[in-house]
Amino acid sequence: MSCVRARASLSHPAFTGISRSHLGDLIEELAAPWTARCESALQDRRGRKRKRQAGAGPKRKLVFTDRVLVTLVHLRLQLPHAALAEL
Repeated sequence: MSCVRARASLSHPAFTGISRSHLGDLIEELAAPWTARCESALQDRRGRKRKRQAGAGPKRKLVFTDRVLVTLVHLRLQLPHAALAEL
């Protein structure tokens, strides 16, 4: 199953417990603070600001939207992590 189809399937209100419009609003609201927290943690670990532009390193396996979806599905359905990994 492609990422787009899997994301569309998991964003159904039966899995997340919220409407797709509310999910979009939630992702918009959380994206900036999440990115800032990740960048701050990386800067603390490095001890300095980055030398290269964001995105120059290895690619994340799950983008932020997918992380939010998997978290909502896990919290709503209590699926084990192994089952979620197969999705």
